[in-house]
Amino acid sequence: MAPHPGIDTESIKEELRKELLNLLEGVRGKKNLVIEQSLAGPIGLFVKFSTLQEYGVDKVFFLENDNLDASQKNVVFLAGGEKANQCISIAGRFHQSLSA
Repeated sequence: MAPHPGIDTESIKEELRKELLNLLEGVRGKKNLVIEQSLAGPIGLFVKFSTLQEYGVDKVFFLENDNLDASQKNVVFLAGGEKANQCISIAGRFHQSLSA
């Protein structure tokens, strides 16, 4: 799809990149990233996995696969509002596995 005339897509991508990296920077240390599968493609357009690693991301999991492991105590969720309950459910199970 060709860029829409009059819309500066590069500045939008750069702003999204900054926001995501600031979010990751706010969680100190190594972390796992859990993303909604439909966001993987768009996120890949403005940030590479190697950059995520520089900001402490160890592994990336898809929310829909329900396969989060406890290899890191820090977990960052990225999902649309309609997936909030699923994030809360997985986070609860993750927290229980750390307590066991």
